[in-house]
Amino acid sequence: MKVCPACRSDYGGGEVFCPVDATRLMTTSEVAIGAVDPNDPLVGTVLAGRYVVERRVGEGGMGLVYLGVHRDIDKRVAVKVLRDDLSRRPEVVARFRQEAKSASRIGHEHIVDIFDFGETARGASYFVMEFLEGEDLGRLLGRESTLEAARACAIVVQCCRALSAAHEKGIVHRDIKPENIFLTKRDGVDDFVKIVDFGIAKMSDIETDGAPGRKLTKTGMIFGTPEYMSPEQAAGKELDHRVDIYALGVILFECLAGRVPFEGDTFMGVLTQHLFAELPPIEAVNPEARVSAELELVIRKALAKDPDDRYQDTDELAEALVYALDGRLSPATALAPPAAVLPRSLRDLDEVPRRKSSRWTWAAALAVGAAALGWVGFGQTSGQRDEGEPTETRTAPAAPVEVATAPSDVPSPDSGDGPEELAPESILVHVESNPPGARVVLGDGSEACARTPCVVETIPGSTLVLRARLGKRRGRVALAPAREEHVRIELTAPSRARAKPKGTHASQRGSQGRANASDLKVPEWAQ
Repeated sequence: MKVCPACRSDYGGGEVFCPVDATRLMTTSEVAIGAVDPNDPLVGTVLAGRYVVERRVGEGGMGLVYLGVHRDIDKRVAVKVLRDDLSRRPEVVARFRQEAKSASRIGHEHIVDIFDFGETARGASYFVMEFLEGEDLGRLLGRESTLEAARACAIVVQCCRALSAAHEKGIVHRDIKPENIFLTKRDGVDDFVKIVDFGIAKMSDIETDGAPGRKLTKTGMIFGTPEYMSPEQAAGKELDHRVDIYALGVILFECLAGRVPFEGDTFMGVLTQHLFAELPPIEAVNPEARVSAELELVIRKALAKDPDDRYQDTDELAEALVYALDGRLSPATALAPPAAVLPRSLRDLDEVPRRKSSRWTWAAALAVGAAALGWVGFGQTSGQRDEGEPTETRTAPAAPVEVATAPSDVPSPDSGDGPEELAPESILVHVESNPPGARVVLGDGSEACARTPCVVETIPGSTLVLRARLGKRRGRVALAPAREEHVRIELTAPSRARAKPKGTHASQRGSQGRANASDLKVPEWAQ
């Protein structure tokens, strides 16, 4: 159950924000923190003879969080105490202890540091960790709604570094969500990430050692937050570290689009979408989002339904984000299978049989194919001649013309060498484009084919001019085929227009803080 802290409405489904006032929903325990009991028996006590408990400052899924001070060195600490109603359940106590063991075992600067553990005088388990000042990513998104691509990627890159260290120790978080990504300030750097709450983390040694039936989690059990669950998590299958990669993809989508990709009225409704629904384009969710094709392809690969189609570790994801902000595709991104990342509208490109031997590798095809991810609006200009378009900066420079001349070994009908051959009435030209899916028109403006790859029929000896277009990319090829030919049209994007003088409409839009993602860099401290 979640509660809107503004209007106090209750929601029991998969909602993230209140549909009434757009406030981010909180759990009932998080809302209840506002009414702290002034007679809290723990306030004023000393734990382990060292930590003076001053006041309650928060509440997590299993415990209360207090501000404490180490009385010998006067250092502020946070003390997380398991709630009394849960302290009587051995399996919960074991999981609470596991959280302390998981986080302390990793020892990474982007993971909250836990350095002591014990029991209160009343028998409640507690652990002591570093005290953090700032706010979690959930509250930031509740206030800002969306983040710029560079800021969102810098946060996720830090999460990748932290989770990489956890995964190396055999620890999978399994509940990565904005509320568990705490943003603080360190050495003058804002948005310094600390991942918290390893309460349902999977530790390989804990969950595989010992007698059967003693595991803290079992296959078939569903743990986590529905909006950020991977398909295999939703299905209750065996999990590995790639569930954390999926969750980071959801978070990145949310930071840029303003909401999670899959919403629903019920818990199972959200899980069903993770299992079967196609990922919506970010632009369809938020038309104001500024997301490059390269970055959207990274998100799609991270959110692949099949774990084998995702990035195989968080280092690959971090590298992909850095490349994407620079307008490039990382090796892991370029090798993604189209069925895993492309929307259905760009997936089925084999209506016309291809030649048995491809003329370029998968990596090269997908590297340029990434740009097709939001650029499918070319069909609206059907029937228009390219010569009639305005010659502005949006008009792409023509690709180098590739002229395929007739082979010299084809005998001329008038040469008299050998038996005279009748010229064919028509010739088939097999047309491919890089990237595929382009619309092709003839030199007179008539349509040759709606989408490449395709076959165009022409008359022998005539010059065939083919112009291909996919979104803003253009390409052109001219040839005079004497027999069946295979051609490939390279599509190129237009060069960036120069920035307009100050005071123009374009500069006014830019002053509102939105920049092209491909122009943005990840700060060195986050790489």
